Amino acid sequence: MYEKIVVTLDGSKASETALPYAEQIAASQESEIVLVSVSQSVPGEIVSENLYESYLRLTRDRVRDGVRGLRSDRDVTVTTEVLAGDPADEVIRHAEKVNASLIVMASRGASGHGPWLLGSIAAKVLRATTRPLLLVRSARADLPTRQDSLIKRILVPLDGSPVGAAAIPYTEALALALDAEIVLLHAVQPAALAFAFPETGTPMQIVGNESSKTAAASYLDGIKKELVKKGLKVSATVVTGSAPDQIIDYANANAVSLIAMSSHGRTGFGRWVFGSVTDKILHAGDTPVLVVRGAKN
Repeated sequence: MYEKIVVTLDGSKASETALPYAEQIAASQESEIVLVSVSQSVPGEIVSENLYESYLRLTRDRVRDGVRGLRSDRDVTVTTEVLAGDPADEVIRHAEKVNASLIVMASRGASGHGPWLLGSIAAKVLRATTRPLLLVRSARADLPTRQDSLIKRILVPLDGSPVGAAAIPYTEALALALDAEIVLLHAVQPAALAFAFPETGTPMQIVGNESSKTAAASYLDGIKKELVKKGLKVSATVVTGSAPDQIIDYANANAVSLIAMSSHGRTGFGRWVFGSVTDKILHAGDTPVLVVRGAKN
């Protein structure tokens, strides 16, 4: 499923945050890695292009060593490409040209102010590409070394619709290859709020829609059973509250190493709009996010 992985780099340490994830996936899937940089200088400007080419060659050697460190019995093909033009447009175009199975990029690149900051290039790629996209936030102090497993627990938010479930096959492939646990999650929107009244002292309570919670639990259980049959470690949970808030809180509280979700989805028990939910998670959360484009319904 992940035969060819395109990794976008701009020469910064921040953009290289994506490399360990590409290496681990490639080591487990025998993927080819394509390292891409985009020069915004005038096409044919030799000095700039040579700098990018030199940087990518050095990075290529490091990536090969990284994969060997993970799987000494396996080597992968690593190629490089320097493109010229608008970074987002060129990344998308090249991913299509080489038939990429996955694009991996950092959500923050050359500086703390951009230009790869979400809302700019990464966001443009997210909205325009039809390819699965793994967005990695800036490196954290607790990030494991390349020899450790980066992806141990994958959270899959679902809304009950086929569109929302588009990320399941991609998650399944990763979990099987990396022996990772899958956590299925559905957030049910509160049906009503019971407010506190000073004269009675009644505390404010969130009242969930029990029928929606029951239906969501049944839906998740059906998916869980199918995945367990394939030898996967799977758990399922139904929570109540705002979908993006619940997803982020669960990921932070339960050592989730990757969130995998569709970029579209409206129908189902909670009527999530995945484009909006995905945006909020990418801006507010620190967990890497694998986004799979689902057909609109």
